[in-house]
This record gives sequence, structure tokens and C-alpha cells, in this order.
Amino acid sequence: MLKRIFIDNYKSLINFEIKLNNLNLFLGRNGSGKSAIFEVLDQIRRFVYLGEDAGSVFPIEHKTRWSSLSYQKFELEFQGHEGIFKYELSLKHSEAEQNVKVRYERLFYEGNPLLKLEEKGEVHLFRDDFSHGPVYPVNLSLSAVGAIPPRNDNTLLTWFKNRIKHLIVLQIIPPMMSLESSKEAENPFKYLTNFTSWYRYLSQDQGLAFQLISELKNVIPGFYAFKFESVGEKHRLLKVAIQNEEDKQIVEYTFDELSDGQRMLISLYTILVLMRLSHNSRYILCLDEPENFLALEEIQPWLTELYDICENGHTQAILISHHPELIDYLLADPVGFWFERESNRATRIKSITIPENKKGIPFSEIIARGWLNE
Repeated sequence: MLKRIFIDNYKSLINFEIKLNNLNLFLGRNGSGKSAIFEVLDQIRRFVYLGEDAGSVFPIEHKTRWSSLSYQKFELEFQGHEGIFKYELSLKHSEAEQNVKVRYERLFYEGNPLLKLEEKGEVHLFRDDFSHGPVYPVNLSLSAVGAIPPRNDNTLLTWFKNRIKHLIVLQIIPPMMSLESSKEAENPFKYLTNFTSWYRYLSQDQGLAFQLISELKNVIPGFYAFKFESVGEKHRLLKVAIQNEEDKQIVEYTFDELSDGQRMLISLYTILVLMRLSHNSRYILCLDEPENFLALEEIQPWLTELYDICENGHTQAILISHHPELIDYLLADPVGFWFERESNRATRIKSITIPENKKGIPFSEIIARGWLNE
């Protein structure tokens, strides 16, 4: 589980720290810094797991505008493998040279080093027993952690890389989804524009595909099946079969012929089934406004299932929402964080609790009336 995030000198996040639960809800006005946390998590995933260079992942424009510091700092703490992993990354921006370099990158397990990269450009590796391993020069534009291949003596480092791999950061926008797929995609894009390619990859797991279809039959009236149609040697077109309830006639529709709400439901339940079946992988889901395009009665069952999966320890979820139903449902437990900031000032957060004189009033109404800070 991702236990702690620290961010310094990224947009409105200055010396920002948050400690997380299995299920978390971020609330606050637009521009208060909620989405910036998701951005950082996705950028670290791209830097460490996908191997992208620091300059493309962490542009200088994302530094805090009113700060003169040239460097940024990020820290992540994960609980797992019977201990605590701590990842530290600092980047130095040079406006004169228009580049970004790693100041340091470090990984610890229970306070013991697994990897250390300092500004000189030498990475020091440590084995699972914390004995000193090899030292070699590296490119300061790339992640040293991400470049280390798995070996028998670095299973702890490999475990951490797998946690980064299983970070999923999404803001689903159905109108942007591509109709065709040229190849399978192991990872979903931020706006899930590559849903067709992602599902093409996931559907290779027949158990997952079967369970997803069973789920969708319960939430989308008439849903019958998915179908990939060849449109060339490698390209595939995603179609959805809908069955008439009266005469059982089946009609096929291309994926883009479905409504935005139907595509949103398909996306959400794909995520849900993946989380439920991936006990050994344990995903960390960061999802921005999952209620978009949906009615109350459509988001509620999905939310209930997500809550159960998180409570059972199968996954961890961080949600951003402004939706009253979602707020009132999740804040029955202490999972909420309130974000606030003034113009050109740093983001501040606090755990959400009901004021004593407002007991019995729905959280959504307390927030709407501005009573949270009383």
C-alpha cells in the first residue's frame, strides 16, 4: 500500500505531505492541488517504470511559479513485503541549459539502502542482505531504479518496481477513446484514449474477459458481448453486441456508437474486474471524477464494489470527486482529505471530520454550505 507522499516545489505543492488509507477521497475546490498529486504519481511511474527521461516527464514549467528554488523533491513510502519501502527523488532544473538532471535517487527498505544515485552520476547498488553491490556510472536524465534488471539478489528492488508498475492514474474521457487498435496495450493512457488496445491486451485473459462480460450484463441493459473485427492485417475494430430483451435479436454496434455513459461504465467495470482478479499485483488506482457521464444509480453499485475490494486489501484507491453521492457514501469512514489554497499560495490539506454542531447533516451539504471550516 502507498502509505505516504511528499512533494516539494511542484505547482502549488510545497513541502506537501499526505498519509493515505486503503480508500481515499480528495475533496476541494478546483485549483486546490488535488490533480497535481495524481500528475506526480503518473510522472514517477513514467520515469521509473517506462524509462522516460526526466526532461520530458518533469518539465520546468511544473516548478512552483513563486519559488526561486531550482530543484524539486519527491518521496513515496510503500508498505509491503513485510516492511516499508522509501523512494526519494530530487531533480535539478537548469533554465540556462534548458535541461533537467537527477540530483539524487534513493531507495530504502526498512531504512537500509537498496540503491543510491548521487549528483556525481554514480549509482551504488545493494543486495537483498544490504551488502554493497556494484558501482557504475549512469545517465542523470534517467531513473537508475528503472534501469536495474531483476536478479536473485535484488528481489526487494524488483518488488518496488512492480508497485510502481501497478500505479494506474486515470481521468476517463469517453469521447476521446479510439475506435480502432493497431496492437495490444499493456498500460492504459491517462484519459483512457487507448481503451480498445488496452482491452485487447486484457481480453487475452479469458477468465477476466468472462467475468467482465458477466458484470456488464448486470449494469448495461441488453449487453451481450464484445467482438474484435479485423480491419487490416493488424488493426482491430471493437464492437459491442446488444441483445433485444423481447425477441433476443442481437445487434452489433461499433464502440463509438455507444453513449458516453455506456463507455464510462464499461471502463469502470473493466478496472474493477482487473483489480478484483489481480490479488498478487495489488494495484493502486488514482481516479479523477469517476462519476462523470453517469447517473446516481449507475455509480453507486460500482462504488460499493470498489469499497469492498479496498476493504479486503485487494487494491488501494484514491478518488477525486465533487459528487454528493460519492462524498456521502465514502465519508461514512474517515477516508476524506480537504484541499484548499489561496491565490499564489501553497496547497494545504486536512482530514475531514464532521463538526460537533453539524452531526447528522450529510457531508455533501456541510461542504456545499461552507461549514467544514467552522
